Amino acid sequence: MKLLRTTLFVIAVLAASTVTPSFGQTAPQTEPFSLPVRPVTLTQDIIKRFLYSFAAVGAQMKQEAAGNATSPEAAARLDRKAAEYGFKDFNDWGETTRTIMVTYHWLTNPDPREEVEKAIATIPSTPNLTDKQKADMIDGLKAGLETVEMARPSPENLAIVKKHLSSIKPLYKQWTSL
Repeated sequence: MKLLRTTLFVIAVLAASTVTPSFGQTAPQTEPFSLPVRPVTLTQDIIKRFLYSFAAVGAQMKQEAAGNATSPEAAARLDRKAAEYGFKDFNDWGETTRTIMVTYHWLTNPDPREEVEKAIATIPSTPNLTDKQKADMIDGLKAGLETVEMARPSPENLAIVKKHLSSIKPLYKQWTSL
């Protein structure tokens, strides 16, 4: 399971990009497995605000998605909800979420190279894939691993998140199932 989780993390980092459109295009979203554009320097206060905000901001995101809200008004509602918890706007909340979740992942999966190498070793024996598909998967995993290794959180962020592992764990599970 750990191998699959790490492999999926690396693949998803390659495929996912943070969505930060202009307000006129659509309400912003937070993509699971995406890396923060600018990692946030975490503090106890930021972690606390994040923990309190996750359910409320997530509910607002679902509400906006259910209504297919693609308006500046939807983005403004998300900004206001994030601001209720001390974030500058929804994008600030999203960067904080990505920073915390990627840091949590590093703490719970500290050696991505070993996990990816195991995954790469299983690809040649995967049935129903062409040689080209297998080669593409291996190349993608190698490229993704480089990206993930460059995104290693700071020692300070690792230390802060480590204090809150049990509180973040259920939120991480929700985030990875978005």
